[in-house]
Amino acid sequence: MPAWSLYLLLTFLATLPFYLALRRKTETVDLDRAVRRQLWVPGLVALALLGYSGRGLAALDLGPGDRPWLLLAAFLLPIGLELISIFAAIRLNLAQLDRSLISVRDGWIRLSPSIRLILGHEKQTPLKFAVNLLATLAIAAALSLLFSLAEEIGWRGYLQDLLIDRFTVTWGLVLGGIFWGLWYAPLVLRGYRFPDYPRLGAFVFMPVFTIAAGIVIGWFYWLTGSLWAAAILNASIKVSAPISETVLGDAGTSRRVRIVWLWLWAALAGLVLTLWFAGS
Repeated sequence: MPAWSLYLLLTFLATLPFYLALRRKTETVDLDRAVRRQLWVPGLVALALLGYSGRGLAALDLGPGDRPWLLLAAFLLPIGLELISIFAAIRLNLAQLDRSLISVRDGWIRLSPSIRLILGHEKQTPLKFAVNLLATLAIAAALSLLFSLAEEIGWRGYLQDLLIDRFTVTWGLVLGGIFWGLWYAPLVLRGYRFPDYPRLGAFVFMPVFTIAAGIVIGWFYWLTGSLWAAAILNASIKVSAPISETVLGDAGTSRRVRIVWLWLWAALAGLVLTLWFAGS
């Protein structure tokens, strides 16, 4: 069996107990906790296969890489895309800011006490709010970094090169994104990320997103030669995703708003592929 298919088989089999646990639970499931538990699986399977083959941790790019400044770009990029998608959704009249949570008046930003930011929720200037938001997201990303690293060890550190070697760069990245998205399907079916349309989310929206995000993350990994860049980008995606759900209220997870969000990621992935081929 080819190494890439063996990895996928073992990863899905190792995740099966988590899938079955979700299926058995009829009460409300803490999906964020379920995701955190599941994220360890890709990395542990990859490490087991690397150990079995005698390659070990030396086969993983766990150093700072060639362009460490891109680590900051990896953190900021998903946040920027999330904010752009919110702005675009408002401009296209697909959603409005939830005034009970956030409002802008007389040059000041006012936040609801339910929005917990590291520098407080009292009224603040746009500059302080930007610093407040970035500092809060940076701490949240740091706390989730080990989970994201475990995931990236599997999908990018181990699987990506195997798929590219077998199917070419483009098809390797697309297939990797599809497998990555389907791995999340049971969680999405229980309401993760697309609670109002779980089937469409699990088998259309999530795979489209993971294809685009996989291309972008893979490009950062290729540029830096460091899995930390992939892990930071992954963590930033996870902590920035709830922004639209917070400031746009129920419309933040609507199909129309999510389509705008997907278009932005798809456009970025297309640009990345162009730059990737130009640079290689």
